[in-house]
Amino acid sequence: MKDKETSSIKATSQTARPYPSTPRPTSQTPRTGPKFFPPNTLPQDKESMEEPYSFLPDPPSSPGSPPDTPTPIHREICVTKPQNDLPMFQEFKVVQSNETPADNVVPSDLNSSIHAPGNAMVDQPMGAPPSPPLPTCAQTAEEDSILAHLALAEANRSILSQNGVNHRTVLPQFTPTPIGGFPHVHMAHSAQIFDHLDNKVLLAWFQVEHPKFLVRVFDHSAKDIAEKTAIIAERIRASITTIADYVHQETPPIRVSPPQPQGGRGSKDFPIGFLIHKVPEETRNLIVNQRIWSSPDITFEALPFNCSQPPELLFCLSGFTTSDTDLVRKAVADVWSHDNHRHDIDNIFSQCGFQDDELVYKATRELIKSIRVEMLDFKVTGGLSVPRFNIFATSPTNDAKTWTTLRGFLHLLEYPTGLEGCGTATALFPCQLCHSLAHPRGLCPFPLIPQWNGPKINNRNTASSTRQSGRSRGGRPGRNT
Repeated sequence: MKDKETSSIKATSQTARPYPSTPRPTSQTPRTGPKFFPPNTLPQDKESMEEPYSFLPDPPSSPGSPPDTPTPIHREICVTKPQNDLPMFQEFKVVQSNETPADNVVPSDLNSSIHAPGNAMVDQPMGAPPSPPLPTCAQTAEEDSILAHLALAEANRSILSQNGVNHRTVLPQFTPTPIGGFPHVHMAHSAQIFDHLDNKVLLAWFQVEHPKFLVRVFDHSAKDIAEKTAIIAERIRASITTIADYVHQETPPIRVSPPQPQGGRGSKDFPIGFLIHKVPEETRNLIVNQRIWSSPDITFEALPFNCSQPPELLFCLSGFTTSDTDLVRKAVADVWSHDNHRHDIDNIFSQCGFQDDELVYKATRELIKSIRVEMLDFKVTGGLSVPRFNIFATSPTNDAKTWTTLRGFLHLLEYPTGLEGCGTATALFPCQLCHSLAHPRGLCPFPLIPQWNGPKINNRNTASSTRQSGRSRGGRPGRNT
């Protein structure tokens, strides 16, 4: 009897304060099923609404439960279908309408929950009221402008950190490019720089890989180049290396190939062009774009290694008694527009590949429209002015044979005026300073360029005139010239 009482006391103690491993029996009999929860009946208590509902029976007790625990009986579970019109279900009702979803949401406490869709994912205290949604404001015009400029900030910095295509490089050793650019050097034909070059040398130049370009030295005749080839080539190389070092910090050695005359040193005619190669492409582009490079040591003109277009200089006219270039231009245009001469020009253009007659007529019109006249103020003994006029025109075709035939035909024509005389073509001789055919050395425009470092016009003609004037004054009477 005493043992039974001790066991009863121990069981009662375990029931009141069970060990962690001992399952705690339920305090009362489970109440489930329709007996205790009739259909369509929900608790009205506000606190019970916040707790989740469970429509499943309680889990069965473990085998270690006390003997007084009732054994669960299998019953039919009657699950009441929740009504859709309850407030807790109206939040998730899908409404198809033309209005926005925000307009169709029924006001509810769930809308302000931190778990509601659209609320900011931020940490909030459990007891704190829900934070209101962030207002969405339309950007102003000032804000749009600022954002647009910020989006293009990197592109603008990139543009300003680079030189333009036509950037004029200023190096203290060379004459800066004047306003309007350097004067153009007019040649007899597009490939004149290759004149009198040995054929083997020309083929070797063709095989040199790009980038490469050509150089023509100022104030050096063909004979000077033949006699001082090594010195001139070294001066050219030194000048180009200076330019290349300005563009690139470390430049590989630049090569300068001198010309060799056709027929050897015994030839009467000598070439005047040098080939520059083994040069960076950026340096080549800079040198060719500026074209004229003048320093105290040497001055040269840089030319691309090609024949782009025929020269614009056609010929020079003399015989006019006026200095009006507009009058001379009208005389030239009238002669070219004459029916017979215009027909001959059409025939020349028809042989260079134009598809139909309309293109031929258009080429003739463009040729006449492009006529340009430049006056040369020639002086004769006594200081009398005898002007000459260079005639320029732009070729409508790049065909070398067509342009040569056309120039020969126009060169033979006479250009009369009613009151100012008749112009005829006169011979052209190259300038000894820049090699241009458009003027003699005494009228070369390059020495007149500000900060010109190149060769100057010598005083040979002036000294000669002074000596002649002195002899005339001190010579025999009646021999004045």
